[in-house]
Order: sequence, then C-alpha cells, then structure tokens
Amino acid sequence: MEKIRKVLILGNGGREHAIGWAFKNAHFEVYFFPGNAGTKLIGENLNISEQEIFNTAVLNDFDLVIPGSEDFLVKGVADGKENVFGPDSAGARLEGSKCFAKLFMEKYNIPTAKFQIAKNKVQLANALKFFSPPYVIKADGLAQGKGVIIEDDFSTALEKGCKLIDGSLIPNVSGPVVVDEFLNGWELSAIAIVSGRKFALLPFTRDYKRAFTGNKGPNTGGMGAYGPVEIDERLKEKIKEIFEKTLYGLEKEGIFYKGFLYIGLMVVENEPYVLEYNVRLGDPETEVIVSMEPERFVENVLKAFSKKDFEEYVPSKYAVDVVVASEGYPENPRKGQKITIGTTDSIESEGSLIFFAGVKEVNGELFVSGGRVIHSVGTDVELKKAREKAYGNINNIHFEGMFYREDIAL
Repeated sequence: MEKIRKVLILGNGGREHAIGWAFKNAHFEVYFFPGNAGTKLIGENLNISEQEIFNTAVLNDFDLVIPGSEDFLVKGVADGKENVFGPDSAGARLEGSKCFAKLFMEKYNIPTAKFQIAKNKVQLANALKFFSPPYVIKADGLAQGKGVIIEDDFSTALEKGCKLIDGSLIPNVSGPVVVDEFLNGWELSAIAIVSGRKFALLPFTRDYKRAFTGNKGPNTGGMGAYGPVEIDERLKEKIKEIFEKTLYGLEKEGIFYKGFLYIGLMVVENEPYVLEYNVRLGDPETEVIVSMEPERFVENVLKAFSKKDFEEYVPSKYAVDVVVASEGYPENPRKGQKITIGTTDSIESEGSLIFFAGVKEVNGELFVSGGRVIHSVGTDVELKKAREKAYGNINNIHFEGMFYREDIAL
C-alpha cells in the first residue's frame, strides 16, 4: 500500500468524479480517462485515445487503475493486469450478458425471477405468454441502464421487445433478450468490495431509476440515491449468502474476481431476489457511498487491492444525491446549453458537494454534454438535513431545460 501513489480512474461521469475526489482528499495523484470538466479540477484528464488505454505500457505507468465504467471491463482492460482493480472479461460477463448472468444464477441456485431467453419474435411471443403482465424484457448486452422494458400491454411489449432484438430501439444494442417474471417489492442496491472469495459490503443505498417524481417516466441510469439504508439482520444475512454463492460460482468457473460487485436486488416479503449484476460501482450509488465515508472507502479499496484484510464499516452520516438532468433524458437529451454554477471547483462546503457528469468545458465555460449533468449531494448526521442540503445546492445550478426528481430520500 505504501507504494501506491498514482491512481487512474476510467470513465467520465459523476461516479468517477466522486472516486477521484476521495482519492485526491487522501493525498494521491489522481488521473482520469477520459474524465470531464469536474475531474479536470481535481486531477489530470489523459489526452490519449481509447485504444491506448488498453495498452499495458500505458496502464503500467499507474500504481492503481480503477475502472468506473463497465465498458472497459467487458472489453478486457483488466485481463492479465495486476494493477487494475476490477474483474477480467470472463468475470465481467456477469454484467456484459444478462443471458449469461441468469443462467449462472440458475446453475448456482441464486434467487432470481423466473425467466426465459428469446432470440427472435416467435420465441419472444412464446416467452411473454408464459408470464402475466406487467411484462419485463431485458437486453442481453450493455445498454447504459436503459435496456429494460416494462409494459402492461402484450402487443406493446412484443413490439418493443422485437425492436430491442433487431437493434432499432436503442442505438448499438441488439441480440437476444431475457423475459423476466415481474417481482413486486422494493429495490435495494448491495455493493461489495471483493478480492477472490473475500468480500465486505459497502453501506446499502437506494437508487431511483424512473425519470420523474413519483416513479413516473422511463427507466434511466439513475436519478438519485440515498444511504445508508438500514435493513434487518435476517435480510442482511440472506444478501451475504447471495454474495457467497456468487463468488463460489465464479471460483468454480475458474474466475478470480477482484474489484467491486454490485447486486441489484428486489426484496419481496423480506426475501432478496437478484435483478442484475454489475461488475463495478453503481452511479449514483457511488456518489452517496463515497460522500458518507471517503476515508474508509479509500482505505478498504487499498487493502483489498493489496490482498490485505478489509472489513465492512458503518457510516457516521447520511448522504443524499439528486441528479440534475437535461430535458429529453434518457431517450434524447438536449446538449450544448451553457451552465452557470455558484462555484466551479465543484467540491464541498458545509456538507454540500457537486460532482460533474455530462459537463464539458470550452474556453473556461461549462456546457451540457450528456443526459445526467450534475450530481448535487448533501451529507449530514440527519437524513432530513442531508436531503435539504442536496436540494438547496441545486439553487446554484442553472441551465436551460434542467430537471430533477423532487422525491429523492422521501
């Protein structure tokens, strides 16, 4: 651990800004690829091509590489590289292929919704008939959190599912789909730091997927989150059992898993079911986890990376993250608007933080470059006050077409 000085974080969102902020505060040299206008203020954004980031010689210049985005892991950035804290491409299939993940869960007796896999219209129609509405259809490959269809009407579900298969629904997303049984419960994000079969849970968080207040509108990559979410000990033990079974299964498949493992859960009558695996930290969950205890977060990552003992911790405060998005998100977000903000250093004052996501800088001015633009985070020993800080901070942010949910952490 003493030798670790230079840290490279891969990605360009609020998650990467938050990870970098924690390591910067812990006095590490922080670099980003590709980064954004916020990461540039706390470290250095590398000016290289994506192809170069997979070059061993480039990565070897850094003591620790943390992939924020799943894309890098699925493409194999960790393959054969000791300094990358993330699973290799074989382990990354847990997120890179919903079909692989569901079959893996079935094989290792991990609780999940009943499912069928469909590769064409006939198979999709037959699979949908197997279930009752609402119908749930999931893209097999990566879709930036937008590859889930939930529809009450059979014909609409079939039409959208066919478009998901043939690639006409979401750009660059096509292929087989998973048809899931609809589970009626409440969602919980469980994320752990992992080194082989060892793991330590990070504080539980709750993510808000729908675009608009009141859980309305389309699914997004996440419109906000809060934590810690307190759960009873019995449920927690069941969740730990899911992690244990998952890591056992990966070992049986010949995969040494390291990095972060995110399990999206649906809790039905206090029983957890796996909705999905992610092989990296969540976004916006990261902004919440890191803001609560940045020092403990960094400490545990370094220990796991160095194969030393690391452990679960209880945060001393709450954090609430509210995403400020651009109109049209998630389907077709408006871009290019000028952003004015109270302070462009983006980092904290009295329990308020701002992390940049879809923000670019041109000649010293800030402009919208993505759907989720800014994460406004509040922290406090009381959840209500953390929430007030997160929403209060939004008064300092201005750009045309901005919107956000008003019910995060209610």
